[in-house]
Amino acid sequence: MKILLLVLFAASSLSAAPPAARSLQDTRAQAEEGDAAAQYDLGLRHAKGDGLPEDATEAAKWFLKAAEQGHAEAQTKTGMCLLRGNGVPKDAAAAVQWLRKAAEQKNLAAMKQLGACYSLGSDVKKDTAEGAKWFRLAAEQGDTDAQMELGLAYLDGEGVTQNAEEAMKWFTKAAEKGDLNAQKALATAYALGERVKQDLKTAMVWFRKAAEQGDPEAQLKLGLAYSLGTGVPLDAKLSLRWIDKAIAQEYAPAMVELGVSYMVGSSVPVDAAKGVEWFRKAAEKGDAAGQMKLGLAYLTGTGVAKNSAEALLWLRKAVDQNYAPALVALGGCYLTGDSVSEDVAEAVRLFRGAADRGDSSGQFALSLQYERGAGVEQNLVEALKWCRIAMAQGHEIAGAHLATLEASMTREQIYEGVRLAREWKTVTSAK
Repeated sequence: MKILLLVLFAASSLSAAPPAARSLQDTRAQAEEGDAAAQYDLGLRHAKGDGLPEDATEAAKWFLKAAEQGHAEAQTKTGMCLLRGNGVPKDAAAAVQWLRKAAEQKNLAAMKQLGACYSLGSDVKKDTAEGAKWFRLAAEQGDTDAQMELGLAYLDGEGVTQNAEEAMKWFTKAAEKGDLNAQKALATAYALGERVKQDLKTAMVWFRKAAEQGDPEAQLKLGLAYSLGTGVPLDAKLSLRWIDKAIAQEYAPAMVELGVSYMVGSSVPVDAAKGVEWFRKAAEKGDAAGQMKLGLAYLTGTGVAKNSAEALLWLRKAVDQNYAPALVALGGCYLTGDSVSEDVAEAVRLFRGAADRGDSSGQFALSLQYERGAGVEQNLVEALKWCRIAMAQGHEIAGAHLATLEASMTREQIYEGVRLAREWKTVTSAK
């Protein structure tokens, strides 16, 4: 998992809080008399254009006047103005000073903003430990955003010692309060067994909670679980119901999965033409998987009349998005001369693009080209490297082929291939 930080939390928005219920005339009068709350309200009015022309400079001026009197919200707004350069010149050092003043008064927005700045190295020197410190302070006050971020820090070992149990604890605190991202993070961790023991039933409990909040990704995950009986009873009707809910929100990945269902007869009768219809709907929304599957349907004449031009059109759209399976599919076309002029060097280029993106099919395809010396100079060491990398990701054919490949190599070549495979995985993991 990657940190889901927003550089500027919604809670820190300049127009986040409405001014108190008092007239503009009274607000201005009290502000000019030195009332900090009125100065803050007047700053908000200028920031929002509420009864006054929108004016970032005036907003920053009044926020600063209130901040200098110790008004925590105004200190946060002043820090944000300085951080963004809204109404004042950008000054990250001064911004952090004001955010710290507000955070020391237990202002949650300031704590979270400091956490984000330090964790990302946004406008300040990156310091993940300092970032985690501020997220912890906000999390301990019950803020779900901060609980989520602290959980991610523990999961990835960013600024704290990696501790999956502690990560799950903070995710659960946020998830139990209805935080959608935390619910999905818990569900995903348990579903994949990512640094925690795999527990598909618990994963589906949290996907359901997120799905019931209307999240289309969670609705799709739950629908697919019912189609396979993964963590929930096998139930075709419930599967379609949840997938349909995601599609009703124009969620393209759900359209792709419904298309696959029609192609293979999962929860619905086999109907390749309907499958193609759903692939097309997703493809026209720009979904790379939908584009690739539509291209393959045209390539093979499955559910639609075979059409090489349309096949290449949609495959290339997916390739333009660097969708690794499409790179492999188009590479296969160039390798065999299917719908295009045979060009083994171009096939290798496409396979390499997929391999570099972690696609095991692309990695094994590239391995075979190195082994055969097709499109590249024969290099058994590189062949072994990519074969082992693909095998480590569960590519069964690569695993079965490994012994055959190694039988044609010297011990020195095998050692070098193994070393390069380990080195590639180490470098990739660090990115």
